[in-house]
Amino acid sequence: MKKFLVLLMLSIALYPQYSTADENAKNLPWEVLSDSIRKQYFPDNRVALFDVDYVVSDSLIIIKGVTTSPKAKSTLLSALQQMNYEVKDSLQLLPDSLSLEGRTFAVVNLSVCNLRVAPDYSSEMATQALLGMPVKQLQQGEWCRIQTPDNYIAWVQSMAVCPMTKAEYDAWNHADKIVVTSHYGFTYRKPDISSQPVSDVVAGNRLKWEGTSGAFYKVSYPDGRKAYIAKSISMPEKKWKASVRQDATSILRTAYSLMGVPYLWGGMSSKGVDCSGFVRTVYFMHNLILPRDASQQAYVGQHIDITSDFSNLLPGDLIFFGRKATTEKKENVSHVAIYIGNKKFIHSSGYVHISSFDPKDPSYDMYNLNRMLFGVRILSSIGTTGINTTDTNPYYKE
Repeated sequence: MKKFLVLLMLSIALYPQYSTADENAKNLPWEVLSDSIRKQYFPDNRVALFDVDYVVSDSLIIIKGVTTSPKAKSTLLSALQQMNYEVKDSLQLLPDSLSLEGRTFAVVNLSVCNLRVAPDYSSEMATQALLGMPVKQLQQGEWCRIQTPDNYIAWVQSMAVCPMTKAEYDAWNHADKIVVTSHYGFTYRKPDISSQPVSDVVAGNRLKWEGTSGAFYKVSYPDGRKAYIAKSISMPEKKWKASVRQDATSILRTAYSLMGVPYLWGGMSSKGVDCSGFVRTVYFMHNLILPRDASQQAYVGQHIDITSDFSNLLPGDLIFFGRKATTEKKENVSHVAIYIGNKKFIHSSGYVHISSFDPKDPSYDMYNLNRMLFGVRILSSIGTTGINTTDTNPYYKE
């Protein structure tokens, strides 16, 4: 950190001292400092926070905002003090256990909940989370700011999650569960499909297992609601983990089962998926947790420079598309698909469907062929950085 601070101070010294009223605010020394810290500690702002504002009066500088990094906060304070500012620290370190009353964890309480960029229904949907999914709670109010098992940070309406203490969270993770294996279904108040539904469910949902009644499992929700779910659309989690296969044939069979599901920006469930949400959903149904976005998925696993005849791609590999790299810029990944074989791939674009790189094929996709970048092999890289399971992901462990 000492070396970083020295370099930081030298870079800041190159900029003139602007007042807060100056239009060229981005060149203010404290803004230059913030930018330098972001580059050092926050290469991906989707999985970490450094939202900092300043109020400056003469030599007094008040720091406001939030961050998830103690190191970044410490670096910021040290650098400002070395710039001879009197610093008033109002920068909140998240999660704030005191304001959350110790409930710095939560479990998703709806079949699918929408996570947004800002705490407002009109804000863009960033991703989704599934019933029974353990998350970290960073801020709480009418909207909660949470972090999901792929480390994605976003806002969710408070009723969608059930806040928990560490002990309650550990108890949920430790409890036997039922996993929903069908793409869509319902739970009921009684062990009878003609009784009142309690809620809908989708593939990957998890409920606490409370017992068995004929052709139904008795289950409970994170908030304590009780229900029954048909055995035909669900399975005990331990049995599911023992039976689920992580091979290309199985992965593709699941991908095919989502054919026709509509494209939904931020979607990550059987109800609707975007391109990377489709990939993550398919793999999650095989107990594999991948990063959320295509631009994150592109840099895990084994990189593949695709040959002109596609002979070095295997079924189950991921293919990435976007703007090709130039001498000045790195490539920009904006789309992802799963390779099937025989120059074909399955992806969510408008809806989940199969396309081809072969000009003779009726499903030929010239647009994506022209913007193809590279491939990534996932199945041979399970356990490496960014590719884990519910047995190894820290969110699912006590």
